[in-house]
Order: sequence, then structure tokens, then C-alpha cells
Amino acid sequence: MNRTHKISFRVSDYEHKLIQSKVKKSGIRMSDFCRHAVLGKEVRTVKGLDKCSYELNKIGNNLNQLTVLCHQRAVQNPNLEEMQAQLSAVLERIYITLGGDDNGDCQTD
Repeated sequence: MNRTHKISFRVSDYEHKLIQSKVKKSGIRMSDFCRHAVLGKEVRTVKGLDKCSYELNKIGNNLNQLTVLCHQRAVQNPNLEEMQAQLSAVLERIYITLGGDDNGDCQTD
């Protein structure tokens, strides 16, 4: 998205400290935080997903490498069961971290 307009406004020392504290806690940039706040989007911080993000990245890299090898015909019919199990485990940890129950049931209301 091309953002060409700049908006600025003044705040008190107290407001500045409060905003900076919330921005730091959120882990996103000041401009993104303000944009979310003004547009009514929820800014939600979830701790404990760093390791999951790292593991998802590793799984993605492995899949990309396997795809390249398959296209080069160096590997045919790779066994993806172990990778699928790893992915399922990471997704389950993410689900639980985000507040899902640990029995794996998805409930929709």
C-alpha cells in the first residue's frame, strides 16, 4: 500500500510515555501501533510464539529444499510424515498459546 500522507499531532509528556510504553509492549512500530489504534484494530501481544515462529521457518525451509530436489528429479516421492508430525506439533502449540483448549477440539459459536 502506498502511504503518501503524513499525520502528526502533539501529546503531553505523560501521554508520550504512555504511548511509548504501549508501543514497546506491543512489539510493533509506532506508526503501525497508531494506525491500528485509530482504525479500531486490536493490538494484541502474544508471548511464547518466538520458538514456534523459528520452527515454522525451519519446516518451510526444509519443504522448499525438498521441492527443489523434486524438481531436479534428485528425490522422488519423499516421505513427508515426519515433517507433517512436526508441523502438527507446532500448530497445536500455537493453538494452545492463543487460548485454545489442549484437547484439540475446535469449538465454534
